[in-house]
Amino acid sequence: MRLISQPGEIMDGKIYLRGLEITGLGEEEMRHIRGNRISMVFQQPTSCLNPVFRVGDQISESLIIHRGYNRQQARQRAIELLTMVGIPSAKTRIDSYPHEMSGGMCQRVMIAMALSCEPELLIADEPTTALDVTIQAQILELMRDLKNRYDTGIVLITHDLGVIAEMADNVVVMYAGEVVEESPVGELFEAPKHPYTQGLLASIPVLGEIKEKLAVIPGSVPSLRNLPPGCRFAGRCPHVMDICREKKPDLLKISDIRTARCWLYSDEAMGAKPEVASAPTGTTAGVGSSITSTTGVVANPPAE
Repeated sequence: MRLISQPGEIMDGKIYLRGLEITGLGEEEMRHIRGNRISMVFQQPTSCLNPVFRVGDQISESLIIHRGYNRQQARQRAIELLTMVGIPSAKTRIDSYPHEMSGGMCQRVMIAMALSCEPELLIADEPTTALDVTIQAQILELMRDLKNRYDTGIVLITHDLGVIAEMADNVVVMYAGEVVEESPVGELFEAPKHPYTQGLLASIPVLGEIKEKLAVIPGSVPSLRNLPPGCRFAGRCPHVMDICREKKPDLLKISDIRTARCWLYSDEAMGAKPEVASAPTGTTAGVGSSITSTTGVVANPPAE
């Protein structure tokens, strides 16, 4: 979306939106895509909503810019959007300032803003952070309903594996800025392939199961300024081999629908050449670790 100003940049890869390669577009062309065809729900709505403008004006802005609405039409549509996302007394709330609304209501306002132009892709960065369980469930149900209503693709960024299980169709697990596993969500939870994914799932408490200690991943995420040679997870991996510390593994195809970046699934350690899978088109590396998905999830799991 080019929301990070210089020196931030997309280092490598290409991003396609319905066949249109957008990494090479100029700023003016991106203005027609950003907030129109691609929208984003940010992690902290209270810091992303402008405190000196009423929420109705902030929703109306993209409708005026991208849809050519006049102010009256944009206001009426903003009321409809606030009603759709479950804001009570929308005709009154439209004139509220962000500080006059709760965190859950501000999050709904952010979703209303993001969906105002009926985007083809919605990027949701931890949309339920700091919300209580009841509001979290309402926000997720709202996003699911809106996805079905508008046929909108969702990239959901979250460290919450429960949210991933509930919302995602396909999952991409990232560690230290690179993809380590791709899988449909059911297969990922049933049989995780990469040792990092296995460690994440093993650390989740299981209802009714008593353990003396929760499983943890030893060590810490390596600094992206000083990455180790070989596999980035080698220093924390219980299955580490000599080749892991010497040579970086490719993203290997381990079935028709799954890939993993791990020497455990490569014949190269035995002297044969592995089958290399292509990385997700347009994947942008993030700091630390994360989980992404096509209709569902990019997650930033805790770096335990």
